[in-house]
Amino acid sequence: MSDNSMNTAGTVSHAEVQAFLDEVLALDIPKKYSDWYQVDVSAVLDDCQIQGHEVDETTGDSLVFLKSSLLFCSPELGVMRHYPRSLVHCFIEDKRPEENKENKLLFRGELFSVTPEAEQLCWVRDCTRDHEIPTTQSIISGWMKWLNQG
Repeated sequence: MSDNSMNTAGTVSHAEVQAFLDEVLALDIPKKYSDWYQVDVSAVLDDCQIQGHEVDETTGDSLVFLKSSLLFCSPELGVMRHYPRSLVHCFIEDKRPEENKENKLLFRGELFSVTPEAEQLCWVRDCTRDHEIPTTQSIISGWMKWLNQG
């Protein structure tokens, strides 16, 4: 591999990390959370090739999809948890046919890990309105694509 291709790969991975950090830092989260992402999380992700990411705009938690694993980041808990793809699963529930008026949940996608309880991943996308479902289905499609990479 030439030095040029290494530099290109490094530039791409840096750009992906920066795009992730830019999204997180645009949130209305406490400064200590922003600092944690800028210092600690960026150090862990240095030279990693990010394939995708999701950010919870309410909590500031995030998922970073890497080639064969994912990283869960929670500034409130001060944790970064790494999960190999083989330990991550996806459940999808379509509750629209149930006609249950008391249950306002229409559709749900969940990424979870098979790990000890204190270390479990539980990333949920809930839809309580019909118009939210297509976006969530698209996000879940991305999860499935990532989970089924060879």
